[in-house]
Amino acid sequence: MNQLDNRYKRNTCLSKYSTQLQQMKFEYKIEENDFLEFQLFAASKSKRIMKKKKISWILLTTFSLIFGLLFYFQNNFELTVYCGFSTLICGLFFPKYFNWRLKKHYKKLSDEKYQKRFGEIEKLEFTKDHIYTKDKTGEGKIKLKEIEGISETKNHFFLKISTGMFLMIPKREIDSLEIIRTEFKAIGLEIIDELNWEWK
Repeated sequence: MNQLDNRYKRNTCLSKYSTQLQQMKFEYKIEENDFLEFQLFAASKSKRIMKKKKISWILLTTFSLIFGLLFYFQNNFELTVYCGFSTLICGLFFPKYFNWRLKKHYKKLSDEKYQKRFGEIEKLEFTKDHIYTKDKTGEGKIKLKEIEGISETKNHFFLKISTGMFLMIPKREIDSLEIIRTEFKAIGLEIIDELNWEWK
């Protein structure tokens, strides 16, 4: 890896990036929306949550349809119309409703669980073998080989660890994204393009 001496600083200067002898250092703040977007991204990649969404959608739509048919054969016009309307609403809008409810849940969870970390400085240091983490709660060390990949969204880099946990780096705290992408690849970390991801 080429030796780089430059540091990239913004006027707010909460972000620092440097590479020396295969090292990268980041210093940044994580805000409320970062925690929320991280949890929504993780949820969108969770097979369990997406399966629950799909099953709930199918069951509600199917049951509404079945009851509608039963009432139809019983000549109950009012309840037939009601169930037909419910079937249409569930079929068209349940996925959006599910996402809205989940976002509301995670926002409440972020406020309760991570509020004391909002605006606090986080530090990450990458070497050729390890990632060192540091925040107000303490320090940690992760083997580089335990990083399964890096998902790059419009606003963040999410680093997935083999245990299922994630590390996140907000892009707004970084000046030179292209250099960082190059350095991630140089130390063997695959970048997964999720630039079109969004929670709808």
